[in-house]
Amino acid sequence: MKILTSIVLFFIAFTCFGQQKIEDIINQEYEQGHFNGSVLVVQKDKKVAELYRGYANFQFKVPIDANTRFPIASVTKLFTSLLILQLHEKGDLHFDDKIGKYVDGLPADCQDIKISQLLIHRSGLKNEPIKAYLSIYKLDDYIKNFVTKSTDTGKFNYNNVDFILLSKVIEKITKLSYAKAVRSYILSKISMDNSGFVTDDDIVPNLAYGYHNYTFGKGKPTDTLYNDRRYIDNYYGAGQIYSTINDLYKLIIALKTNKLISEKTKQTYLVKAQSNDFIKWINGAPTYGFYINQTGKPFITRSGSIDGFNSEIIADPSFNNVVIILCNTDTGNIDQLSEKLFGAIN
Repeated sequence: MKILTSIVLFFIAFTCFGQQKIEDIINQEYEQGHFNGSVLVVQKDKKVAELYRGYANFQFKVPIDANTRFPIASVTKLFTSLLILQLHEKGDLHFDDKIGKYVDGLPADCQDIKISQLLIHRSGLKNEPIKAYLSIYKLDDYIKNFVTKSTDTGKFNYNNVDFILLSKVIEKITKLSYAKAVRSYILSKISMDNSGFVTDDDIVPNLAYGYHNYTFGKGKPTDTLYNDRRYIDNYYGAGQIYSTINDLYKLIIALKTNKLISEKTKQTYLVKAQSNDFIKWINGAPTYGFYINQTGKPFITRSGSIDGFNSEIIADPSFNNVVIILCNTDTGNIDQLSEKLFGAIN
């Protein structure tokens, strides 16, 4: 009995120490003006820290809490990838399918791009200009205006256009809008009730405002912040979704327990590199959904950034240890912070 009691006390002490270390890291970042948002840390399937710091709206001093919804920027691409994997499992598409099969009116030199190339950013398409987000574009109009082949083809080039085209593929196959398809195939299946789509037509309750100054960990708390002014609607499957840390953890649990895709699909495509491209600034090689780093103890990441909105998911490939960070400023280096927190639980 004494031995069992000692083990339990040791576990409690270890957990409390880990939680305190995580809280100390976040508090230091917050006091330096480098963090404003929500953090969830899961160790061996147990939540060891859930922290909220700063304001969802600085002008009105609305504090961030568990109900605060953040645009998750390119973490949206994970949802798009998962839906493509679901359609692949059903036999509705193949990764070698050419994009011209699903999208009408593409330039001739873009029609033979494969779905697999879009998923890992080897399509050879140009990055969209900033004007793609300064006015509202319907999906077809966006594609008509901003899908252009680059002369530098065959190399990794991270861009949003790839996933906006995948949004159209999803619409073509499901006969639903991108938003309705994601709700039907993913959000509603796992009760992600605090997640949805940023649209200029709707007022989303508890949605954080975005603030940017592009300091990314090098600024001071007194530095000026500017409100986000982009039309996030236009990002579609590349960056339109909003969520909370706990809703995103529902997604992680669903991936761990194979509620959205099969174990075979997960191991073959989601947590396995699909090219030899190791991208230093992402710190990983692309899977169909994440980026995986196998230089030491393997971990997968998915990050996003649209002006002030910055998000990060980092986990081991089995989804036992997970860090989720959502921010509405870009005053911190969220990539470094997530790896520091992840290191604290591994």
